[in-house]
Amino acid sequence: MTPAKQLRIAIEKCELPHPLFLEHFKPLRQRIEDALDGGASRIERVMGPSRVGKSMLINALSRAFPERKVDGRRNVPVLVVPVPTPVSPLQLPLSVLDALGLPVQRSLTTVAMRGRMLEQLKAANTRVVIFEEASHLVEPGARIPPRGAGDWFKTLADSHNRTVFMFGVPRLERLFECNEQLRTRASARRLLLPYDSRIPENMKAFHICVATYANLFRESGYPIDLPASALTYQCYLLSAGLIGVLSRFMQELASQMASESPRILTFADCANAAARVEAAGSPHFPAFANPEATLTEVSPAALHQAFVHVMNDTDLAVPIIREQAGGVQ
Repeated sequence: MTPAKQLRIAIEKCELPHPLFLEHFKPLRQRIEDALDGGASRIERVMGPSRVGKSMLINALSRAFPERKVDGRRNVPVLVVPVPTPVSPLQLPLSVLDALGLPVQRSLTTVAMRGRMLEQLKAANTRVVIFEEASHLVEPGARIPPRGAGDWFKTLADSHNRTVFMFGVPRLERLFECNEQLRTRASARRLLLPYDSRIPENMKAFHICVATYANLFRESGYPIDLPASALTYQCYLLSAGLIGVLSRFMQELASQMASESPRILTFADCANAAARVEAAGSPHFPAFANPEATLTEVSPAALHQAFVHVMNDTDLAVPIIREQAGGVQ
């Protein structure tokens, strides 16, 4: 295997157990463990901007509780269900059955489909159902009223004392606003947010994430020729603190080395990779736009504008921080 291929694989497989990830992973894992121990039904909602790391969180939770055989019978303790778009009353139970990998007679009525879904979930001993992209339920094309969708999830949780997780972008909150019974049954919402440049601990954690990727490049023979702080600031301008965008940038940078022997990566290499990634930060402060940026510290205002831009894009209020953050050490 060539060094370039080793690098690409290392970057793609790299999962960062960073602080904001662990802040949600640990309590959600505990919720699952409680459910498997026969604990009370729970309804949890996790919301955040696109590319903030929701899928990584879902994948990690699912891997922690894999499907297995118990006394020769299939046991699926945690089931991940992608919510289709546009979604309808028939497609909701159908998506659950599809996630279980079961054949379905699509001519079944909505009531019959829901009954089959509940039977199969019970047969698989599924105690936790995780719905990915649940915010599709409140998109304009959805063919199920939000209140009705809320009743459907409440019924699902009530059956077999089941726990339900719902992941999506912040518009998912509308589902709970339209159904007071669902809202009062659910736990308080969880917000998975980007790293905020104004908070020193946040920037330190983001810097560690960038350094982790940079170390993989160096160990593979492709060191990045930028000061550590400069690389962190430029990555922040590009990603606005979204780890998913940072990961995508690092993957693109590694992919560009596919036909290259080990060598030092320059600012130009980083700029080329950044140009092939959908930036999340402010267009007024583009990342890797000026080679001289490696010699000067990026202003706190420019970093903050990246954060503001991604928060505004997802209709989230920018938190008020009384004390301004310092730079990366």
